Amino acid sequence: MRLGQVLSVSIVACSAIAVAASPAASVDDEPCFGAVVRDPERTCAPPASPLSVTPDPATAASLRGAPCTFVEKVEGFSVCAFGAPAEEAVATVALVGDSHASQWRGALDVVARAKGWWALSMMRSSCPLSKAVRLLAEPKFSACRRWKALVFRWFASHPEVETVFVAGLTGGSGVRPSRGRTEFGTAVAGFRRAWAALPPTVRRIVVIRDTPKTRADVTTCVQRAVAAGRPPGDACATDRRESLDPDPAIAAARRWPTARVRTVDLTRYFCGPHRCYPVIGGALVLRDQHHMTATYAATLGPLLLREIDLMLAT
Repeated sequence: MRLGQVLSVSIVACSAIAVAASPAASVDDEPCFGAVVRDPERTCAPPASPLSVTPDPATAASLRGAPCTFVEKVEGFSVCAFGAPAEEAVATVALVGDSHASQWRGALDVVARAKGWWALSMMRSSCPLSKAVRLLAEPKFSACRRWKALVFRWFASHPEVETVFVAGLTGGSGVRPSRGRTEFGTAVAGFRRAWAALPPTVRRIVVIRDTPKTRADVTTCVQRAVAAGRPPGDACATDRRESLDPDPAIAAARRWPTARVRTVDLTRYFCGPHRCYPVIGGALVLRDQHHMTATYAATLGPLLLREIDLMLAT
């Protein structure tokens, strides 16, 4: 998805939420798109066609994430920028972790532009910002270990970054158990140790709860449902209990003894009480079994902004 398309999606969703903030607001004729459909305060109309899906499920797996411009790049380590322009920014923030962190870039871009933040992203696939040892085959094991060392070194030389956003893949943690702990317990401890290793110039760490998982053939299921004239969101929904794995980063944040670490959980924009949906408000939620589309991420932007504003206010 191009930057202009991402921003257009975000502006529509922002407008719907902005109208909802007014006590005199009434339902707009403009149809909702994406995550705002699950917002109880929405004022836009339901999507015009329950069979419309964007992006095309047939090509979704090959689509890239939200735009990000490289500002540093060395072997095994890179930093890219998004959000407000550096010369106009009032603050610098960072998004760090594996692909499940970088998938939030589309949503955080909306937040960063609204807040006037220059946002920097550091990502390594299968390598969350944790001190736990991941069970990766070489050369990925050594590359992940080196990447994390470079990340900590980078933060030590960039005191202007006061807020860091993190997220990571949930479920089977894939880490080497240590000190008699389970894999999950080791992952929890690994996140806490990593956050403690960040310099004191990082005043705030925001942990975003990971997205739900879905069926392995989700895009095929959506295509077949549309072809059969069945709303794909309902036809291809999954059981909430099977879709939401425990999140070790969230568990670590909830056990943190200070206010330095905060959490954001947007699960309600993916799931109802019993099921999680692959298409919401006409937007394809996941491009594969566990990675969000940039399109849906962009529609989450205004909702993430609202959560962050509430968090900052407290």
